Amino acid sequence: MKANSTFWTQLETKQISKEQIESHLITKLGTPNNPTQTNLLQEITNKINSYYFAIEIQNTTVFSLIGKVEKAIDIVEKQRKKGKKRGQTFYVLKIACKEGKEQLQAYQEDLEPAKWQKIQQLAILNQNLVFKWKKWIVNKQIVDFYPASKNLAKAKVKPKQNLSKINE
Repeated sequence: MKANSTFWTQLETKQISKEQIESHLITKLGTPNNPTQTNLLQEITNKINSYYFAIEIQNTTVFSLIGKVEKAIDIVEKQRKKGKKRGQTFYVLKIACKEGKEQLQAYQEDLEPAKWQKIQQLAILNQNLVFKWKKWIVNKQIVDFYPASKNLAKAKVKPKQNLSKINE
């Protein structure tokens, strides 16, 4: 039992590299003897790699949206259902803007602690804000928000305008 916990600890602390996982599993489980076992070893290796050695996105396009969260029911608290961050809380915000309502998601790892707390405490209600967000597969994730200045709110800024490329 101690050897297994050591393996997981080594993964968590990055003492085992991505390239060493398969050989480490062969040492612990034995060499596969048929195609089914070989496929299973590859699947286990790929699954461990996806959890502990996720590919970092180098560049992300950031968009902006001017709007406000009007009511407390427009902020919905949810839990992640799968993946390595399973059970983690995130929020879905329904933002009223010129074009109607837009849904953006807020994840703790994407926001500064003070801004995360503002969402948790509903401190952003009825404030005209600029939301910066990135598109991730099918979700729109908030990376920042700040008060819209009166000049900016009156300016002809197109919603979802591509502002810049950022490195994460």
